[in-house]
Amino acid sequence: RPRACHPSPTRPLPPRAISVLVDVFTPLLPAFVAGGLLTALHNVLAGPGAFGDLAVVDAVPWLRGPVALLGLLGAAVFALLPVLLGFSAAGRFGGSPYLGAAMGAALVAAPGLAADSALPAIHLAPDTGWVIAGVDVLAIDYQGTVLPIIAICFVLARLERFFGRRMRGSARLLLVPLLTLLTTGLLAFLVLGPALRFTADAAAVGMEWLYSSAGLLGGTVVGAVYSPLVVTGLHQGLIAIELGLLSTGGSFIFPVAAAANVAQAAATLAVWVSARRGSRLRALAATATAPAALGIAEPAMFGVTLRLRVPFAIAVGATAISATLLAAFRVEAVTLGAAGVFGFLSIAPGRVGPFLLCLGVSIVLSFTGTLVWARWRRRRGRPLEGDGATEPRDDSVVRSPVSGTRVEVSTLADPAFAASAL
Repeated sequence: RPRACHPSPTRPLPPRAISVLVDVFTPLLPAFVAGGLLTALHNVLAGPGAFGDLAVVDAVPWLRGPVALLGLLGAAVFALLPVLLGFSAAGRFGGSPYLGAAMGAALVAAPGLAADSALPAIHLAPDTGWVIAGVDVLAIDYQGTVLPIIAICFVLARLERFFGRRMRGSARLLLVPLLTLLTTGLLAFLVLGPALRFTADAAAVGMEWLYSSAGLLGGTVVGAVYSPLVVTGLHQGLIAIELGLLSTGGSFIFPVAAAANVAQAAATLAVWVSARRGSRLRALAATATAPAALGIAEPAMFGVTLRLRVPFAIAVGATAISATLLAAFRVEAVTLGAAGVFGFLSIAPGRVGPFLLCLGVSIVLSFTGTLVWARWRRRRGRPLEGDGATEPRDDSVVRSPVSGTRVEVSTLADPAFAASAL
């Protein structure tokens, strides 16, 4: 006799938001892993100091072309990230993935197309841009952003359903995509995109103020919020600030980013050590560890640590402690590079030793904390493979999305159903 049905409980907002992010990013993990490794390899070969005073491409000039191709293949994944996310997010929300990709392409292409005379119909000179309330809405750079395109695709999917329910036949085929893309585009460029992009800029300014005015506490807070900013894509607002810091002497952002990336790599490595052999989680951890250690942490976060939640929190805590030490030692970068184990190539002279020490602290704390947590779970009979962004299934309970009353088939009024003929 089946057990009583229970309505599925509604998960609180943070787990639901994490679940959406994981669902959107999981199909893109192969591209992230490949792009991260190619970008890291390009940085090592093109940056001076890795194998001597000269960069490899300077010592071996014929490698310039192939190394540039490596950089192009790797950077394209993250520069055109809104296109990939648009395809994945629109499908996740029940809309057309191709409309989502088109919307992502519009976000990425808008600054270049609006300033490019190759398309006169949409060419806008800098002094005649579409400025609303002081904002040039077509000149905002959305490359590498995350939250804007996900929010836009959420709206796109609902508008597509709204228009689809009100049209039939050929009108539906012709007008639904047109109206969906047009309406979503207006909302994206006039409201959603600018609001979320400026949120990223505000977060970046707040981080700079905290670090410069709050001493060691500022370093702790910056270290604690950096990885969550990467999850949401708001860390893109740090780029302009980091370039300004580099032009005036040194950047505190790069060392913190390196500590955060190696912490995620260490936590992912601990999951790989603890996961069951042959499991999908172990395979994901194996492929995501190296890119995170070399400076691209998205595969590790979305494929492993954020999915399991606790390893992500442990890595964030390790980063906060490491960032506190970085602030105490006044470690700064003097150039951009790979924010990972090779990050010492970008650190100011005389601060390489403290930088490596802080990275070691981040690695040890994150790896040890995650390993202890994983073994504690194993002793309680809860393998890592059974955890994730979604609620574990319990096959002994039948869950129903609606409420109702169970009745015997023989009591139904329809004789065919009552006799179990159908």
